[in-house]
Amino acid sequence: MNKYHKSSLKLIFIIAITLILSTYWLNLKIGYGIVFLFVIVGYTIYRNFKASKNDEEKK
Repeated sequence: MNKYHKSSLKLIFIIAITLILSTYWLNLKIGYGIVFLFVIVGYTIYRNFKASKNDEEKK
C-alpha cells in the first residue's frame, strides 16, 4: 500500500471518529460544518488517488 492510499484511509478514519464523537458523545446535529468537512475530505481523497496514479505513470 503506497503513501497516498494510507493517507486516504487515515482521513476516512478521522472522519468516522469525528462523526461518532459529534453525534453520539456531544449530541450535536450533523450541520453544515460536518458536511463541509466531508466535502473537503472527499476532495482530498480524490487528489490523493490522482497523485497516486500520476506517481505510478512516472515509474
